[in-house]
Amino acid sequence: MLTFLLSRQPVAFPARLGWPLVAFAAWTMLAIIFSSDPLSGLAYLRKFFLFFILVLVYNAYRDRRHLWLVLQAVIAAGTIVALYGVGQFANAYMNLKRQGRPFYENYVLHQASGFMSHWLTFAAQLMMVLLVIASLLFFCRSVRIHPAWWFCAVVIGLGILAAFTRGIWLGTFVGIVYLLARFQRRLLWLLPLVALLLYLLSPAWLERRVQSMLDLKTDSSNESRPVMLRTGWEMIRAHPWFGVGPGRVEVEFLWYKPASVPLPKAWYGHLHNNYAQLAAERGIPCLMIWLWFLLEVLRANLSLAREPAERARALGHAGVAITLGTMVSGLFEFNFGDSEVLMLYLFLIATSYAWARLERPSETFEKKAAETP
Repeated sequence: MLTFLLSRQPVAFPARLGWPLVAFAAWTMLAIIFSSDPLSGLAYLRKFFLFFILVLVYNAYRDRRHLWLVLQAVIAAGTIVALYGVGQFANAYMNLKRQGRPFYENYVLHQASGFMSHWLTFAAQLMMVLLVIASLLFFCRSVRIHPAWWFCAVVIGLGILAAFTRGIWLGTFVGIVYLLARFQRRLLWLLPLVALLLYLLSPAWLERRVQSMLDLKTDSSNESRPVMLRTGWEMIRAHPWFGVGPGRVEVEFLWYKPASVPLPKAWYGHLHNNYAQLAAERGIPCLMIWLWFLLEVLRANLSLAREPAERARALGHAGVAITLGTMVSGLFEFNFGDSEVLMLYLFLIATSYAWARLERPSETFEKKAAETP
């Protein structure tokens, strides 16, 4: 970033993203000011520096070849990380089997996390990279005929399975559904068939993990989610405009939890839901602003997806798929609050914006995006 600023090049901003981001930052600062402990919320302002990734990637590249090389490097890195995660899974499986301990009950306590600090971060990053690869395989013939891309997709898919993160599985599924619908809609009927076949052929521990998605009685993670949502609702009712303040949900959780509601064993540092968390800590208007930002991202990428060039079309669809996947998985985890996940999301989104800028040098991306229905 410093090198870019010192270069004195003119700085442009991705189309139509400026206003929602400025509004989001301003409302966050108001939420901090009106919270019960404003000083504790100041640390959360540092996260806004991550959004400079949009500006940096959008302006840094002058040639699509360089952008393509960087994207390939990200995919290669994702494949290496996934391989390491699969190795962690295999090591855990063999160790538990050798010790005569049940696999499922012990593995869910410490799942494969790759090089990340947590399996949710690991899986969310792999989901985004996999959806980019899937889009390239669907819409780029030059990519589709190269076996290396298929290898990367399989390895990263196995890494996502090894992470055991159910919300990411759902987000990935939704992203794939979108991509397949835009590629060959008549093939959509194959998805539930393939999913059912994989389920029937999967080992018992994987079947059990899938079944646990609907287990509200013995799965403590599932048991705790209604409690979090109920408590978040109480926070929103009490502070609909500015929330309880960034960083205050964990501190004030027990104050707002209804006394009659039992507290299952779980981590209550946040509400494990993007939408409930943003509304509870920053107010309903701030949540609406964030959704505005995401809708602008979808609008712009749908515009890019209409381009005739293969790679441009693939990156546009990839931007939509990873946004949808992140939004769906955000129903089960506060992935917006995970800096590593947010950084990769912003980078990939900025990549599609930068590609559009280089693809249409004589026509502004702003105009094309505005024309998208």
